Amino acid sequence: MKFKSNLLSAAVLCALAATSFVASAQTLRVANQGDALSMDPHSLNESLQLSVTGNVYEGLVIRNKDLSLAPGLATSWKQTSPTVWRFELRKGVQFHDGTPFTADDVVFSLQRGAADGSDMKSYVNDIKAVRKVGDHVVEIETVTPFPILPDMLSLFYIMSKKWCETNQALRPVDRRKGVENAASFRANGTGPFRVRERQPNVRTTFVRNGNYWGKIEGNVQEVVFTPIGNDATRVAALLSGEIDVMEPVPVQDIDRVNNTPTTRVLAGPELRTIFLGMDQKRDELLYSNVKGKNPFKDKRVRQAFYQAIDIDGIKKTVMRGGSNATALLVGPGINGFQAEQNKRLPYDPEAAKKLMAEAGYPNGF
Repeated sequence: MKFKSNLLSAAVLCALAATSFVASAQTLRVANQGDALSMDPHSLNESLQLSVTGNVYEGLVIRNKDLSLAPGLATSWKQTSPTVWRFELRKGVQFHDGTPFTADDVVFSLQRGAADGSDMKSYVNDIKAVRKVGDHVVEIETVTPFPILPDMLSLFYIMSKKWCETNQALRPVDRRKGVENAASFRANGTGPFRVRERQPNVRTTFVRNGNYWGKIEGNVQEVVFTPIGNDATRVAALLSGEIDVMEPVPVQDIDRVNNTPTTRVLAGPELRTIFLGMDQKRDELLYSNVKGKNPFKDKRVRQAFYQAIDIDGIKKTVMRGGSNATALLVGPGINGFQAEQNKRLPYDPEAAKKLMAEAGYPNGF
């Protein structure tokens, strides 16, 4: 969740205290079930990680509240050939330590993100070369025509070359292996908030960047981010007024939060789709009593699994109305979503049994 503008855009269920605090409060207290594991924006490709560090760091391209692309550290971009993009960079931008933002930082960051230890390689894999054309102009050449490059760069954040050199953080480190460097617990971005205090898994405090190049909506001067993993404890903290905003809200507690006069739940669809993936690649299915072949290579078996899932039952009983059934791998708001194709086959256990029998597995496998 981004404190600067779209606090709720990524949340399925977010609860907040009564809006009386908005008019006067200078400190916003936010709780989440997890924590950003590193302050290094290239260390982990994880949604909460990028959402938190996205308040401190920025990309060349950012997102509007409706998720459309908007100028960030780049004021404009265009293709000069099928494989070359030219980005005009924003002038007058400073990193939090006062260092001017230039093309050198862009070239450095894109190379850093492709280096060993980076978890953001998938965002830059299609980049062949990055060239500095001027102090505030860069060209990015892709391996092949890559029309979604601006979309990919919206979650790839720019670091200060000078700061990384000074703090021996020229390369990201693999946080999953327990390796850390200065960028793991300190930060120096261009974003609307800067890190004042970092206590991993305890508390991270952000303060407003007084030299921010853009407009910061709202009057929040300080954000205290606290990870509270236990659902009941997190809800209790909200209802007691210990925190102002929490995410996510356990589905079983939605009514309780909404029935408390000082709190309410904001609910809406997120961009994530949860689906059952079946191994169709291996010639022999792992851990199966069927030897020498893979049942999931048979369309009838896959369809049987599909039609044996009571998706409406999951929505009603497990998610308590907090989910939408879908037939597609992408949801509304994602390029490629086509509503007319979003039609599921019916839940039909008998049809599933018949398909399994036809495929040669009447008793399953």
